[in-house]
Amino acid sequence: MSERRARSLFPAHRAHAAPRTDRYDAFLSYSRDSDGEFAPAFHAQLLDFDRREGVPDLNVFLDRTGLANNPSLWDSIQRKLERSDYLILFASEGAASSHYVAKEVAWWLDHREPETLLVALTSGKIVWDQTSGEIDTISTTALPAPLAHRIDHEPKWTDLTRLRQRRFWRHHPDRATALAELVAPLRGPDVSTEEILSAHIARQSSVGLRNRLVSTALGAALVLAVGATGVAVREATRANEAVNANAAHLLGATSHVVHQDDPATAQLLAVEAVRRLRDGQTRTALFNAVTANEPADPYLLRTVDVPEETELADVAPTSTGVVGRTGTGDLVRWNPDDGAPEVLRGDRTPFGTVTGPGRTGPAVAGSADGTVVAAVDDLGVTVGRFGPLPEGSTSRQTHLDLPGATAVAVTPAGDTLLIAWHDAATDRDRIGSINLTGRDLAVLESDDGSLRPHEQHLAFRSKVGTNLSVTSLAVGSSRTVAVADAAAGTLEVRGLDTLEPAADAPVDLPADAVPSPSLRDWAALTPDGSGVTVHHWADGTVRTADCPVPRAWRHPQMVAIDDGATRALVATDDGLVVCEISAGTGVHRTWHLSGVRRTGPPVLVGTDRVAVATDGRIALWTTAGTDGDLPLPPAAGKVATSTPDQAADGPTAVLATYRDPETRQVSTAAAWSDGTVTIHGLGTVTLPAGSPDTGSPLLPVWLDGDRLLLIAPDGTAYRTQGGTVAGYEAGFRDLVAPGLDGGDPACATVVSAQRTRDDVLLVDACSGLHLLDADLEERAVHVPGPLGSTPRLETEWAQPGRVAVTDDGLRVAVAPRDFSLRVADLEAVARGERDVWTVRGSSVAQVRLIGRRDGSGTLPDQLVTLGLDSAVRLRGVDDGSDPRSLDLAGTSGDVLAVLPGPNLVARNQGPALAFFDIETGQKVGELATRLYSPGGAVAANDVHAADGQLLVVQDHGVTTGWTFSDDQMMARACAMAGREPTAADMPDGVPLSSTPTCPAAR
Repeated sequence: MSERRARSLFPAHRAHAAPRTDRYDAFLSYSRDSDGEFAPAFHAQLLDFDRREGVPDLNVFLDRTGLANNPSLWDSIQRKLERSDYLILFASEGAASSHYVAKEVAWWLDHREPETLLVALTSGKIVWDQTSGEIDTISTTALPAPLAHRIDHEPKWTDLTRLRQRRFWRHHPDRATALAELVAPLRGPDVSTEEILSAHIARQSSVGLRNRLVSTALGAALVLAVGATGVAVREATRANEAVNANAAHLLGATSHVVHQDDPATAQLLAVEAVRRLRDGQTRTALFNAVTANEPADPYLLRTVDVPEETELADVAPTSTGVVGRTGTGDLVRWNPDDGAPEVLRGDRTPFGTVTGPGRTGPAVAGSADGTVVAAVDDLGVTVGRFGPLPEGSTSRQTHLDLPGATAVAVTPAGDTLLIAWHDAATDRDRIGSINLTGRDLAVLESDDGSLRPHEQHLAFRSKVGTNLSVTSLAVGSSRTVAVADAAAGTLEVRGLDTLEPAADAPVDLPADAVPSPSLRDWAALTPDGSGVTVHHWADGTVRTADCPVPRAWRHPQMVAIDDGATRALVATDDGLVVCEISAGTGVHRTWHLSGVRRTGPPVLVGTDRVAVATDGRIALWTTAGTDGDLPLPPAAGKVATSTPDQAADGPTAVLATYRDPETRQVSTAAAWSDGTVTIHGLGTVTLPAGSPDTGSPLLPVWLDGDRLLLIAPDGTAYRTQGGTVAGYEAGFRDLVAPGLDGGDPACATVVSAQRTRDDVLLVDACSGLHLLDADLEERAVHVPGPLGSTPRLETEWAQPGRVAVTDDGLRVAVAPRDFSLRVADLEAVARGERDVWTVRGSSVAQVRLIGRRDGSGTLPDQLVTLGLDSAVRLRGVDDGSDPRSLDLAGTSGDVLAVLPGPNLVARNQGPALAFFDIETGQKVGELATRLYSPGGAVAANDVHAADGQLLVVQDHGVTTGWTFSDDQMMARACAMAGREPTAADMPDGVPLSSTPTCPAAR
């Protein structure tokens, strides 16, 4: 651990003693109406929490009589306040309306520093208005008026709401952290929450260990007495398990405490905690460590601070990371796989600008490994060398005075520096090269006016004139240099050694295009902004690829293309768009990146990363192992850009995914209620000309990774092949007709279509089942609904979540409106049986049917339901037991998604999704989202869960990058941390594991 974390918690001046009687460490103010039972119980826990030898016990005053019962007590209360070092306020609706709590708070604010008032929220809300910089007194319901009106900075508080709402709060995993947050300031200004928490868990661990050792000793005595060995072995095993559990819980708790200040360490500690023990506490720590980005962007890998308070002004990619320069004349290098950024301090004035036609600002370049970095401005070139210096070198950074400098480049090996500058004497641009190998960087200077001895003079190796106004330089293969004049639209290729032209004539460049780092390819947005046009200078070829920029994202501008012409990067006022534009694949993916405001110059790094310099930080996104986002249909984009008073309900989506059993590649389709169907990576589906279903909603069902079946409400079906509709599926309507048309016409509407293990399952408006062979070779099996011929179901777009199929495709659950929940046996349906329905509960709003599996086989199927009373309940399918309510405290609305792999339930909680453990109901964490809700309310079909993956409809499209299995989150945490943990990261008493925590961290 760091020095701050490792500091002793046993101050020498404090002898072991009873709590002070002349003064109080704190005065606890609370409302008897809101917390009359909770406050005394929590007070007892607070006093008992930090009992250590050498440290006096806490003395916290709690008024059990109450001013409301005896107003004459105020003088006594005032004396207690005078003798207290801190005031702990239990904020709640009752406290906000309590005259006596307000009186205690007002006295405190009049006589004490604001920092000595600690707030613990037990119920209600505290809302800070970022725009006005003050408490939102209308939305805030938990603070008394004297405090709400006098807070002048965004407050921090300890959240006790989850503890307050649970009956068995003393065993809640958040209890220790909450107590430590309140105890730490009472112990002194230099004592951290982590120190208190570590000491507490260590004490608990030692007590548990002593108990286990005693049990082991007794067991050993018993062994000697009776000649048995099993008891001692079992007790020793239990002791080891207890020590391991305590260590895991300490790692998880420490991860939670340090995350805000040190997210990388928090991520590593969370991974180590889950490796040692997988339970609710450790999985909560892992979830929070991975999803704590704000706003949550599934592609944002991590952000790092540039050390020494420098502010990055420009960056350029290397083969492994980025190099940059700051506004203060420093140079920066960062390889994400090697740790924190490095800074070379400059010894000159801050960087100037680069002026002239087509020149947009300072430029920076580096060698392939970032060891040599050069930056240019109007005054010249600054050159720096990271890492060990070459033999004979004595300096790491110097400035080459060269007025009028416009562009700079460094060879991949870092042995040659290329510079372009405007020569005022000839009024022409010139290009020069300087050898760097074996030279002392301190002697880099212009060849004019040198005061150094000739043997130290470093002259340009080559120097030539050009008719171009040079805006970019790049070193290519075969020892060539590309020279570009973006304003004139001209590019030259010259030899690296002589700098003479290597081609017969310059190449014309496209207008408003940006180059790849080697200048081999140039890219520009298409006039309508929906795609990217790529120009290859070597052969003059031009190609266009899709690059859908969200309509709601303002001012798109092409900013980068990589050297392989496989990715393009578009910057907008609202985020970044990365487009896969590789030719010949037929698949083009798009990633919409957010999470960092006021982005600086963005660059493409390697094959799967994007970096941005912003506000003294570097943000790093990754697209490795993700499938990108699906854009919204045009109608949704128009709604998203409308003003609030014009907002109307936009199209809703039905999402379908298919995971290839061998490659694990996921295919995703979004079918919108306005008739638009988008297949991920393939674009929008267009129905055959003259199709009567154009503009009608179509239900998507994957047949396999390449074929998607689109089913109209009347049973008409279309099949796509590689994203192209093959046309009307001959005979498919005939397969469905006996079930739809043979019964009451009121039932003849397909409201849900899902894939089972071997078949396609359709459900009609009367809960009738239509089981079709996935190869469409056999007639459909139809089982009428159990409730007659009156329609009981609406389409998935209108009422999602009323039909659910198990992962193994053996059962279907249907929740008709105003009727009991029912489960059908699909194997019985396939055998032609009709008596397949079983009542499994009362009327519900949504149902999810999951089959749980473990190493020993298949566990019973379970139902997770959202009741009409908004309660979430868990019940078995076969055991007939009563449903068990899950205590999902603090949830709201009807958004319900279930991730069977990690056993999580997701519900909307204001602007976030809250996740709960299915078995315990314990809140695991939350994920801030920008849920797309033009009508003002998040809809249930804005969230879709499949294959451990969460798909969320947002204001730019459907985000598909969130995966929540433990193994996937551990891998992501390691990638976000970018390093292995060290012994210094570990909390006191927990040794570093002998095996790597992140063996493949990158």
